[in-house]
Amino acid sequence: MKKPGETALVKVLRDGKEHEFMISLNMTKQQLVPEKSRPSYYILAGLVFVPLSKPLIDDKSSSICKSALKRKATEPDEQIVIISQVLSDDINTGYSDLKEFEVKKVNGEKVVNLKHLSELIEECCTEDLRFDLEEGHVIVLNYLSAKEATSLILERHKIPSAMSSDLQETNSG
Repeated sequence: MKKPGETALVKVLRDGKEHEFMISLNMTKQQLVPEKSRPSYYILAGLVFVPLSKPLIDDKSSSICKSALKRKATEPDEQIVIISQVLSDDINTGYSDLKEFEVKKVNGEKVVNLKHLSELIEECCTEDLRFDLEEGHVIVLNYLSAKEATSLILERHKIPSAMSSDLQETNSG
């Protein structure tokens, strides 16, 4: 019933004698790759962005999966955002091999989490949108063409929205 940062009295029975210890419940940094994740996603131009989670790592064997488990969050709410799949379309031709790659930056700004990525995209005011991925890979899309293509791709794949409901709440306000 204690919270991080508090101390707890712990009683231990050792060699028939009871010992009492005051244990500090210091905060440890949260894991960057959670065990479970809610189905959160953002789609632009057929690129499906999701936070990396343990089930994805268990199902895949991509390069980021190996190193991701060792990383710890450096900021509150930090996530590793990856392109989980590419829904084929003319606008993303040549980018299908970049699925399962981590998205490091959007237009030069470091991506903190999926919500942050969606905000950076939705608030874009430049002609082109640049995604810097791991291993030096780059995706550049014309912003208006990407938004137009997204509607058609969603319709073609019968996907009701370009973003999960948790992101819709934060992007509509």
